[in-house]
Amino acid sequence: MNDTAALRRENKKLIRSVMRDGEEYTKQQIAFRTGLSVSTCNTLLNEMEEDREVVSEKKKLQEVGRTSAVFRMNEAYESSLCIWFEIILGKRRLNTYLLSQLGTVLGKSEETFDRIDQSRIEETIRAVFEKNSNIVRIMIGTPSLVDGGVIRHCDIPELENVDLQGFLQKQFLVPVHMENDMHYRAYGYYKAKGRPDGVLTLANFPAHILPGTASIHKGELISGYSGLAGMVGFLPFDFDRKREMELLDEKNGLPIIIKAVVSVIAVINPQRIVFTGDLLAEGLLAQLEAECKKFIPDEHMPEMCYEEDTNPYYLRGMYEKAMEIGGKW
Repeated sequence: MNDTAALRRENKKLIRSVMRDGEEYTKQQIAFRTGLSVSTCNTLLNEMEEDREVVSEKKKLQEVGRTSAVFRMNEAYESSLCIWFEIILGKRRLNTYLLSQLGTVLGKSEETFDRIDQSRIEETIRAVFEKNSNIVRIMIGTPSLVDGGVIRHCDIPELENVDLQGFLQKQFLVPVHMENDMHYRAYGYYKAKGRPDGVLTLANFPAHILPGTASIHKGELISGYSGLAGMVGFLPFDFDRKREMELLDEKNGLPIIIKAVVSVIAVINPQRIVFTGDLLAEGLLAQLEAECKKFIPDEHMPEMCYEEDTNPYYLRGMYEKAMEIGGKW
C-alpha cells in the first residue's frame, strides 16, 4: 500500500467527519477542527470538489472585506444501503434503508416474509440498486455470528452457513460490511448517548431466541477473537440449548437473565447496561438489580435502563460504521 495514498484517504476521512453535519465551512475552519494544515485541507478539498463530493461557493463572511470559499458536502454524491433481517415474535422481517452520506433516510422498506434466504436478500437489494446509481457500499446486520463473511448460529435457519458477504460483493461489485446486529445497535447507542471514556453494554433478551449482548469499551467494540464476545446464550446453564430457548419466556426467563447479566458485570464491568427485548420491561429492572446485588458488590453495580425500540440506534450504528470504512476498494 502506498503510504502517501493511505494518508490522503485518512485525512479525507477527517474532513468528512467534520462536514457530515451538512454545514458550510471554510478551509481554515476545517483545518482548525481536523488539526490538518490549511494547505493540506486546500489540496484535499479541491480534489473532493473535482469529484463532486463537496461543493463550494464564494461568500462574504463579514459585512466588509473579501469573499471566501465555503464548502459543504454534496448529499447526492453517494449513498449507503443498510439492510438487516430478524425474527420478531416468530415472524421474519427484512428491513432496508437507503442513507445519504449525511445520514438522511432517502428510502426505506420493512417487509415480513415466510422465508428470508440469500435469493430474497439479493432480490431486495437489486430492486434498490436499479433505482439508485450512487450506492457505494452495502451494510448488513445479521442475528448471528459472522465468520469471514459466513453466517453462523443464525436465528434464521435458511441463512445458516451462507457466505452472504462474499456473494453480495460478487453480485453488486461494491464493498459489503456485515456484523452481528447487537454490534451495530451498541455502537449506535454509544454514538448517540455514550461517553468517550465510558464502558457500555447493550443486552437483548427476546422470547425463545438466544440472548446476546454487545459492549463498547472507551469507544471500541469488544467483539472477541471470532466475534463470539457477548453471546451470553452460550453460557453453561443447567440445561441444553433447546431447553434454554423453551424457558426464555415471561414466566421462566428471569433466572437465565440474572445469570447472564451477572456474568457480563463480572467480566466487562460496564458503567451502564441498556436492556431491550420483550422479556424485560422498565418495571422488572428493580427486581433484576436486586438479584444481581446478591452476587455483585454495590460499588460495582452498573446503571441499568431499558430501551423498548433500539432500531434508531441500529441504523445509527450502521451509518457510523459506513462512514468509517469508506466506500471504495
